Amino acid sequence: MINLNEPYDVYVATEVGNVSNGGISKWIDDWVNNVAPYLIVKPILLIEVEQEDEWINYVKQFVDVIHRPGSSWEYEYTMSQLPIANYFSLPDRRTIDMIIKGARKFHLLSYPLPIMMYGNSKNWSSEKMRKVYDRKIDSVCIHSLESQTLKYQQKLKKFTKKSLGYQQKSINFQNTLIKDSEMSIWIGLDNEKDFNLNIPNVYEFKYNLSANSSNVVGFPARCEPRKNLHFLQKIKSIALTSESSFKETFTDYKNKVNFSNIIIEDYRVDKIDDFYRRNDWGISHSCFEDEPFGYSIFQSIDYGKIPVIHKNWCKDMKYPFRASTQKQFEKQIAEISNLSVEDRNTYLGDLRNYLSQYSSVEKWRDSLLSIYNQDGDQVWLPTSISPSKSV
Repeated sequence: MINLNEPYDVYVATEVGNVSNGGISKWIDDWVNNVAPYLIVKPILLIEVEQEDEWINYVKQFVDVIHRPGSSWEYEYTMSQLPIANYFSLPDRRTIDMIIKGARKFHLLSYPLPIMMYGNSKNWSSEKMRKVYDRKIDSVCIHSLESQTLKYQQKLKKFTKKSLGYQQKSINFQNTLIKDSEMSIWIGLDNEKDFNLNIPNVYEFKYNLSANSSNVVGFPARCEPRKNLHFLQKIKSIALTSESSFKETFTDYKNKVNFSNIIIEDYRVDKIDDFYRRNDWGISHSCFEDEPFGYSIFQSIDYGKIPVIHKNWCKDMKYPFRASTQKQFEKQIAEISNLSVEDRNTYLGDLRNYLSQYSSVEKWRDSLLSIYNQDGDQVWLPTSISPSKSV
């Protein structure tokens, strides 16, 4: 274990690297590579792991087990290839709880969903969930609002009274973390009034690939109700998403869902680049409800896939292919299918020009460092000649 007698700050996440469920892991990877190297107090990254056997076994493929005979917990789990000290909440919480307790500052990089899920399995109140982190929270980054996500799920699916109670606890727990945090940060494109700061995510357009002529629709996103995967029921399509989630998501939908012509490619983070580079699909299903940022939307545009986006996403951007219902979505797919490759490329160019305002890694990095490297009234940023003072 690293020396915990020196001052250190803790940063908590739920995904990183190959331990990935979607866009949050991309944000954490960017944070590890672009923010962590400039932290002036030693950082320790802690990964909360969902305590279900399937997910635990998945995580164990990518972590190293350090055997420490004679210690009170004997084993530690870490991802040695990361350029930052890190520990996972395996085989139990003793290691990370000890690290959290001794930290100078405590930052949540995302909503700790595993705490909520474990708490619900034990019928904890949201107040008891909060006591897992029985200390001051210096900052919290929120990537999606449980109140919006779960409200939309309830619109589409049937839930038992017990499940609805669990969902309300999740909303309450997230709201408590936001309220208790010294600095709450929203990562979406549009401002949310209940946060101290809005720091939109960052995406660098690296490929700028040409469109192709395929009218097959691709779905490169997490399979959850607000992503509106059911819009593809009548459309020839291919999806890079969790196969098990796909099978579970449409259980108990209020309206029956039947897909006539869809291929499911089981999601792994190392498949992303190859999937986007395929020429057997050319239109992206990016019509997501309550989408805060939308990495997969940016990626689709970068890789030359023309998207159908939601009417409420990035509303100030002029773009004709928008929808909010399945019927509207199908109409927009038909419209795009009649476009030439040249016309598709024109639309992609306009999208890239507008969305490039979110491509400055340095601006994003310094906005976050202004929180993490703050000491009183002084802040050290990489553009400074030297740190303002020792912390």
